Amino acid sequence: MKTLTILVAEDDLLTRMTLERSVVQWGYQLVSAVNGEAARELLRTRIIDVCLLDWDLPKLSGIELCKWLRTQTTPQAPYVVLITGNEQPEDIQKGYEAGANDYVTRPCDLKYLRRRIAAVADKLNRQELRLEKADSPGEQRSVAGLSPLDIYLSDLRLMRRKT
Repeated sequence: MKTLTILVAEDDLLTRMTLERSVVQWGYQLVSAVNGEAARELLRTRIIDVCLLDWDLPKLSGIELCKWLRTQTTPQAPYVVLITGNEQPEDIQKGYEAGANDYVTRPCDLKYLRRRIAAVADKLNRQELRLEKADSPGEQRSVAGLSPLDIYLSDLRLMRRKT
C-alpha cells in the first residue's frame, strides 16, 4: 500500500507546525511550503496526493493555486483541501468552483481532517490494488468498471515497469 504524500501550504507558523506534526503522526509523508509560489514549485516537481492549502497564502493564494492545479494535465490530480476562516456560503462555493475537493474552516478540527485524508488514502489504495490486479501477468485485462483515468494510470504503471 502506498503512503500518501501530503503538501501543507500554510504561512502561519503555528498552524503550519500543527498540521505538519499531525500529518507525520498520522503516518503520511510530508512536504511543506510557506507561500503559494513555493507550493506550486513542489507540485511541479513532486508527486503530491493531498494538498492542504491555506486560502490566504502569500505570493499565490490557495484559490489561485487550486485554479492553477486544475489546469495542469497530470495523470492524477491531488485531492485539495482548502483551509480558511471564511465560513460564508459564497466563499465555500468559490472554493469548490476553483476546484477544491474539500473545505475546512478554522480552527481546524484535526479529527475531521484526519478522517477526510484517511478516506482519500483508502480510495487511492483500493484504486491501486484494482489497477495492480488488472496489470498482473496472466490476468485477463478488463476495462469494465474502470474509468478512462483508471485505464490511463494502469497504462502508465505498465510503462514504468517495462523501463
